[in-house]
Amino acid sequence: MHKTTIIPEHELGLRHERLRAEMVALGIDMVLLDQPELIFHAIGYAMSEGFQQFCLIPAEGEIVMILRSVDRGTCLDYAPLPASTVIGYADWDDPISILVEQIKARGMPHGRIAIDRDGYAMTLNRFEAVCDALPDTQWHDFSALLRDMRAVKCNDEIRLLQRASDIADQALAAILRDFRPGDTDRDCVAMAAAHTIRLGGDAGVVGPVTKALTDSRMHALVEDVPLEQGDILHVELIPQYYGYSARIMRPVFIGVPDESISAMAATIVGIQDRQIAAMCTGAKACDVDAIMRDGMLKAGLKSSYLNVSGYSLGYYQQFTCRSSDFTYVFRPGDDWRLKRNMVFHMYAAAAGLAFSETVQVTDEGGVRLTRTPRRLLRI
Repeated sequence: MHKTTIIPEHELGLRHERLRAEMVALGIDMVLLDQPELIFHAIGYAMSEGFQQFCLIPAEGEIVMILRSVDRGTCLDYAPLPASTVIGYADWDDPISILVEQIKARGMPHGRIAIDRDGYAMTLNRFEAVCDALPDTQWHDFSALLRDMRAVKCNDEIRLLQRASDIADQALAAILRDFRPGDTDRDCVAMAAAHTIRLGGDAGVVGPVTKALTDSRMHALVEDVPLEQGDILHVELIPQYYGYSARIMRPVFIGVPDESISAMAATIVGIQDRQIAAMCTGAKACDVDAIMRDGMLKAGLKSSYLNVSGYSLGYYQQFTCRSSDFTYVFRPGDDWRLKRNMVFHMYAAAAGLAFSETVQVTDEGGVRLTRTPRRLLRI
């Protein structure tokens, strides 16, 4: 018997029904998933990409999971799948051969199989090997559908993101309590890691913490230089709870800031407040983006604005190449519309001052899941 799933079985069942309805409508026999985030969305479990893993979802019949034997037991613990369809392989086996065998065993060497063409796990060599072994298979792109399915969060996912947001808020409060002038960026990273784990967050995830924050140094390296009076510490925390990541940025001034810095911070917050308020169901992404982009430029806080003003949040598989999810972003040309229960990391930065929140889309506007006071913080 499997353990309590991270995502409830009834929710996973609804996802399978929706996906299969699309498959039937388009004449697709099977969906092949290999990117961890998509596999997790489908079955509630995935492992980081190292050795290959595959999830096969047929239009009819049981879902099949193929992964390393050393992870098979954990998959059975958390994914509501029959033991007979969780296929483990030895580290010297060829996963592609096992995948092909499973496809052929289900009578689909001549079938229509949908894949995610935007995924980072299916390398050219891997895909060519699959195509060579299944020369009569027709491949179809399900990238847009799979991206759309992950974008809207169920209530259980919202609760996980709320818990991650609470961890972010509490960890930031603890850093403000513990950090002292003379400490370094690295000292702050250590505090963030310790408090995140103490508060129940997943291990190994902290976020960018640095003194050097500019438009072209948003993710500067951690340094060992002591911070003194008058310095600004950029703290971005990205804690995860069962893989679901909340994010928050705050500038922390060492000492007493002058009025001009405090006024600049208040202006940035005011612009972002208007942007968050506009994040209602049906709003167009470029219109939401324009509130921040035009507001910052008109206020003279930036001479150019070359980055997105927000991006998707949700489940992140640890130890992959994707540290941020840019499947849905806010830019001038993005005309997609917001849907209720999408969740985003909305951020604004200028003159070394950066503010961000984890924001849930509702029918009335954006709701902050992170609740730390929105002002220039001080130590």
